[in-house]
Order: sequence, then C-alpha cells, then structure tokens
Amino acid sequence: MVALFITLDILEIKKLGLNLNEYLNLVKLRHDEENKSFPYEFDGRFAERLIKDGFVIEVGNPSLSSTFSSANYKLGPEGIRVFEGDDLFNEFYELFPNSVDSGFGRRVISAKDPNSISGKTTHDIWRRVTKDKPFIQRKIIDCLKRELESRKANNSLGFIQGIDTWLRQATWEKWEDIPNEKKSTGYTKL
Repeated sequence: MVALFITLDILEIKKLGLNLNEYLNLVKLRHDEENKSFPYEFDGRFAERLIKDGFVIEVGNPSLSSTFSSANYKLGPEGIRVFEGDDLFNEFYELFPNSVDSGFGRRVISAKDPNSISGKTTHDIWRRVTKDKPFIQRKIIDCLKRELESRKANNSLGFIQGIDTWLRQATWEKWEDIPNEKKSTGYTKL
C-alpha cells in the first residue's frame, strides 16, 4: 500500500472562494487528467457551483448516470488556473540580480536573458518548485525582495546564492518571517 500525503493551505483555498470539498473535487479531476490515482471520490453535490463559476466543465451526460463520476467532468479555465496560476517567472527573473560585487570582482549569479539556455533551465526549476502551487510564486518574489533589501542594507549582497541554487534550496523560506517594512521598535541599536 502506498501512502499519499497532500498539504492543503486552507487560507489559500478560501482565497479562491472554494470550500475544502470543492477543492478536493478539483484535485481529483487534476489527478484524473494526469492519469494518477487520488483516493477521493468525486462529490457531485458541488459540481453545479463549480460549473457555474468555470472551475469545471461537463464532458459527459451526468443526468444519464445515477451516480456522479469524475469521468463526466474536466477542469475548466478557472480550475486550471487554481493549479497553474499566472506564471510570475519573468517578474522573479527581472528582480534577481545578474551579478554582484564579491570583493574580488563581479560574480555572475544569473543570466541576463531569461530565454538563454541557463534562463530556460532556471524556468524549468521554477516550474518544478511552483507546480500545482501558484500561490507560492508571489511568496517567493516577496521573500526575494526582503532578502535583497536586507542584504543591501547590510552591504552583504555579494553573499546571495546563484539563482538556481536559491530556487532549488528553497532559500525564500528563510526570509518568510522577516517583515516587509522597517518598523521602529523603540530600541537603540548598540
């Protein structure tokens, strides 16, 4: 028996305007399209609302069947957007510095052209990291902004990782809890 672990971010699901059962229906359809098993039975009680909002499209005739089946439905444009989102790679790539001063000269950390061979490699890594999690794209960009701001303030920009390493090692997670803006704490730095 193979165990399946899936991580659900309830707040992100709520932002999509979905409840948990509706989201699981979409996950079931996504797995069916990719010919992967997903131990969840499609719940037809939520199909009407998902169809109305464009998350799901009817492909069969569910009224002929006495039971609801995921075979009668497929992901609609909004359902596809739940898993693929808008690709924010170009925004990320433009934000990431091309080279930094390392103290011994300039060190290249990303290609200038996102359409270069190394840029395409980085885009492939980006797709793997953000696959089925479009909400994480904005989080990655926000964390990169925090790191750049902090490193510029501390004059340590030369220590930033290369773009591919930064993505592969999920370096943005180190910067998630750092606040966006500097707030006065009332303390004097010694």
